[in-house]
Amino acid sequence: VLFRSMHRRKKKMSQDKTGNEEQELSDHADEGDVEEDGECVVKDVDASVSTSPSNADVMNAIMGMEKRVTNKIDGVFQVIKEVTERMKVAEERISGAEDEMVQLRTLTKTLQIQVKALTERADDMENRSRRNNLRLVGLSENEEGRDACKFLEKWIPSVLGMKTSTPLALERAHRIGPQPRNVNNSTPPPRTLIMKFLNYKQKEEVLRAAKVKGTFKYKEYTIRLFPDVSAETHKKQRAYDGIRQKLREKGIDKHRIIFPSRLLLTHREQSILFNTPAEVEHFVEGLDNERRERR
Repeated sequence: VLFRSMHRRKKKMSQDKTGNEEQELSDHADEGDVEEDGECVVKDVDASVSTSPSNADVMNAIMGMEKRVTNKIDGVFQVIKEVTERMKVAEERISGAEDEMVQLRTLTKTLQIQVKALTERADDMENRSRRNNLRLVGLSENEEGRDACKFLEKWIPSVLGMKTSTPLALERAHRIGPQPRNVNNSTPPPRTLIMKFLNYKQKEEVLRAAKVKGTFKYKEYTIRLFPDVSAETHKKQRAYDGIRQKLREKGIDKHRIIFPSRLLLTHREQSILFNTPAEVEHFVEGLDNERRERR
């Protein structure tokens, strides 16, 4: 029994010893692994430290970047300088152009005044050159024959019932415009016939006789005689046509055009002279207001 007990104790001790040795081996193995891992980490750190840039490299990089930024800023300043110079030149040109525009406006106004004065003067001279002329409207085509002057010298006194001490003397007479053409089998109106008297007094006598005679007909055509004026004066005189029609509708028939382009009106035994159609229009409005007030 003693022998068995000792054998068991010895076997147990042997097992414990074996277990301790294995534990020690296991611990040593773990320590080896830890050492190996540490060595790897150290190696990695050393490698990273060896590959990182130095202070000199960092400074060089910063200086290079600074140089590039400086160059770009210098370029921007150069562009700004050029733009500023261009703006300065543009401002000078604009200022010069404005000064020239002021001068041109003043010159234009002066020229407009001069042109207006010269136009009026030329129109007046043209009207003076036509003062011996009369326009005959309504005489049928080819009625005057080949010699218009000879025909009119005899025809005008006869149709107007004039008694002159000396026969009429015309310098020239002719139709105005091209020969009219028949359109759709309709007879076109005859062209105006213009005549120039050698004597201004004879022209005035004929014009007065025509006013006394009034409107008359010759071979189914209504004949009218008018003073010959320039195109501009004629246009101004025609501007009264509308208002003269209103005057006739209101029973005011005593009115006529006074050279060059004024209207002489007789109302309530008073003669009133108007310089523009607007003045006549204002006069008619005043008459309408008076009639409303009377009502």
